[in-house]
Amino acid sequence: MNEGCGGSASPESVKAETVEPSALKISKIVAVGRVEPERRIAALSVDVAGIVQRIEKQAGDAVKKGEPILELQNDLERARVRLSQTKVATQVEEIRMIQASLKSAMLKAENLKQKYERVKNLAASGAETQQKLDDAKTDYDAAAVDVKRLEASLASAQKRLNEFSADAKISSVEAERRIVKAPLDGKVLSMDLSLGESVQSGDKVADFAPTGDVTALAEVDELFASRVKLGQKAFVRTQGGSDTLAVGEVMFVAPYLKKKSLFSDDSANLEDRRVREVRIRLLNAEKLLLNSRVECVILIND
Repeated sequence: MNEGCGGSASPESVKAETVEPSALKISKIVAVGRVEPERRIAALSVDVAGIVQRIEKQAGDAVKKGEPILELQNDLERARVRLSQTKVATQVEEIRMIQASLKSAMLKAENLKQKYERVKNLAASGAETQQKLDDAKTDYDAAAVDVKRLEASLASAQKRLNEFSADAKISSVEAERRIVKAPLDGKVLSMDLSLGESVQSGDKVADFAPTGDVTALAEVDELFASRVKLGQKAFVRTQGGSDTLAVGEVMFVAPYLKKKSLFSDDSANLEDRRVREVRIRLLNAEKLLLNSRVECVILIND
């Protein structure tokens, strides 16, 4: 039986055409992002266990690098610091006194040495008695022994000073570990503790945002990951909205793909999709709430 012109084509004559994502003509990529400082939000924690004694800063307070934020009870540590510092000061004074005595003893020994040499020369020519020579040598030897004794005392005192100084440094470090300080200039975002509260080593006490540029961290689906480049213009808007919140450009593109993570609520997506992390530096974005979700729109110019 023959097929007519309008008959169906055989399966072998049908060819499927696959279009690669990279070949699609797109002008923008939209990805969910999160607003955060360029140097990330940091969780501040305590190094040691203790009781909260003083809270210097609250949520919203600006701080300078090294400025105290929270302090644990440290009366014992501070007492050890004072005791160590007193020992150091006392030892420094003792060394100063030994040094003065040594200087005087060395001068005396030098004078007695010259006297002994003079008497020795006179005795050799018969102008001085043996007794005078023996007395001069005895005096010089005693002075030399005194110099060696003071030198040994100075070395011992210096060793004790080094030990006291090391103890003072350790005591100071132990006391400082009970104070949480700002690692950089920035702002305290949250304060999770109250006065009198007990904490364990490693417990989080506050969230901290370093001063600097505001950025949006986004995850671009692997289908379009290769289309994102450094320097591309971008802007952010509310999720599902059209109002531009801030503009900027791509400042970082991850060199690898990873599993979809912080922006997906679908556990299946976490397993099936991979994404490329992209960071956008935003301009005039000071009013954006840190940690808020936004839509990041990256403009493709290829």
